[in-house]
Amino acid sequence: MTIGARFLRTSIFLVLSAAPALAAGLQATLDRDEVTMAMTPPTVLAATLRNESSAPLYVTGVKVLLSDGAWGDVYNPALLHERLLKLDAGQSWDGPLVVVSPSHRGPLVAKGSIHVIGGNTPASADLLASIPLQLTIADPRRSMDGTYDRGTKPVCDRTPDHCCDPSESSCTQVGGRCIYVAEGYDRQEVCIDSQTEKSYEHISDLQVSTDARHVAYIGSSSCLLEGAEEHCQRAVVMDGKEVPAPETPSHLALSPDGSHYAYSGRKTCLLRHGEEICTGPSHFYLDGIQVKTPPTWLPIPALQFK
Repeated sequence: MTIGARFLRTSIFLVLSAAPALAAGLQATLDRDEVTMAMTPPTVLAATLRNESSAPLYVTGVKVLLSDGAWGDVYNPALLHERLLKLDAGQSWDGPLVVVSPSHRGPLVAKGSIHVIGGNTPASADLLASIPLQLTIADPRRSMDGTYDRGTKPVCDRTPDHCCDPSESSCTQVGGRCIYVAEGYDRQEVCIDSQTEKSYEHISDLQVSTDARHVAYIGSSSCLLEGAEEHCQRAVVMDGKEVPAPETPSHLALSPDGSHYAYSGRKTCLLRHGEEICTGPSHFYLDGIQVKTPPTWLPIPALQFK
């Protein structure tokens, strides 16, 4: 996670023993509580921890809690076992503590805190320190609320060490390949590493085979907005090519080896306040042909195709 990371000392000074919810004795300092960071690479935040008590303190965990827009983790988990596990009375530690990365989606300001966990024994899990943190992300393609500026086109520019956000469902990294949905102002497109496919107004149900050699998804185009409802033309896209769909497809699935695709077909489907609403009886399609029995490779077919 630390490869290519930009080392940045932040600046905030915080005495934590005054907070009644915290275990007394640990003084934690950063250089700043506000950091401006680029989209890449990840940013390393340094800290100083000092045991001001008269007894040893054990640091057993570090958590980074951030709002939408960024995420983070401990810089090096081995530090908790090799150098930070025990701080004797009066002992200090100074060095990189956490690494933070901007999300590919969400607002450009993320707020949260760094929690240092531990206590008086190696098994302690008390809150020793809670350090506030605010990150401002420098992304010229997005407004502060996270929306894309008018005219912004999707770009396939993610790197292998910053491929998927932890909460991102339309992204996968398999066999060294980074496969995700890139966004723009009013367009989306599937990216396979730096290669792009046809753009659509909406892309959903991104599916990737276990060896990452086959990719399928549903692309929506010619969308019309009528009040709270959005009507689109949908197409099943298999390995970059649109395949015939007799009915409106939804709930797309791909076999593990990528040799077959399946979906539920309905008369019409639309989005109402962002929620999918379909009408008409549901039919099951395997490789574009209507069948009665779902294949054995489809997990819990009764739940996915009802």
